[in-house]
Amino acid sequence: MDFQPSLIRKHSCYSAIAVVSVVAVTVAMTQSAIAQSAMTRSAMTQLAMTRSAIAQRAPQVTPAPSLPLLLMAQAASLQGSWRLANMTQPPFPTPMLPSADLTADFTGGRVSGSAGCNRYNGSYTTNGRQLKVGPLATTFKACEAGLMQQETMFLQALQGAQRYEVNPDGLQIFYRNEQGTGVLRFTSQTVRGLW
Repeated sequence: MDFQPSLIRKHSCYSAIAVVSVVAVTVAMTQSAIAQSAMTRSAMTQLAMTRSAIAQRAPQVTPAPSLPLLLMAQAASLQGSWRLANMTQPPFPTPMLPSADLTADFTGGRVSGSAGCNRYNGSYTTNGRQLKVGPLATTFKACEAGLMQQETMFLQALQGAQRYEVNPDGLQIFYRNEQGTGVLRFTSQTVRGLW
């Protein structure tokens, strides 16, 4: 086999150039990584300083109100969804039929809800704590006699509303009608839904 010295020198030269190129690329990549690392540290330091400055200038945030404060805020308004807890006619509270769900939704001068068997709706007005409801319109569904009697008492009492009170325990509507005076006691359906 015949070796040519010029060919060996040529390959050695190419090998040396390749090694130098690899070393140069490696050095360049290392320098770039070092520069990026320094920039990242600098950016993180600036971010921390910015957060600190914002925290010092930001107004103090008060925590969300607790449930009693929520109830008190809601308590100031007749508006909302209410579920009848009981009706009181002197001298005793009237027992409610367990199957009846009597409700009242007061919104924008309108009242609507379930009277136990039928749905009802109508208007209402307030003047301070004075309350006037009605006249009320109802659907014409027939139910068992006890439920219909309770529904009639409820609707007559609601249309006889004189005044109302809202407190953390719920809504009380004081009424007067041909049967006498009494109180409708409601609990908030909004609060009931939170549990």
